[in-house]
Amino acid sequence: MKLILLFLLAMILFGCVQNKDLYHYGDVSYRYYKAIKLADEKSVSDYKASLESVFEKSAQKGLKVPPGLYIDYAMLLIKEHRYEEARAYLAKEAEIWPESIVTVHLLEQRYGLNR
Repeated sequence: MKLILLFLLAMILFGCVQNKDLYHYGDVSYRYYKAIKLADEKSVSDYKASLESVFEKSAQKGLKVPPGLYIDYAMLLIKEHRYEEARAYLAKEAEIWPESIVTVHLLEQRYGLNR
């Protein structure tokens, strides 16, 4: 009986512990919305800067970059004709998120980034 009570007490105490965040998103969602809605140079530039900020802060905090953000950044680089950098970010996405390999390969084929 004491063992059961001790177990229940431990479950209650450990249930109150907060989980550490898995990802840092910053204000990417808001900036993405504005970039899509307005589609002007400033809003797209702000979105790109917010992605760069997420990459930096995720590295500082030792967190993974959220899924898909490297792909979004690569797509912005492709629009700027910075293909080598785009390929590097697609490779980062595939390395961190293996389940995205199909999407990465599809984008590489679509934009001629295959090696």
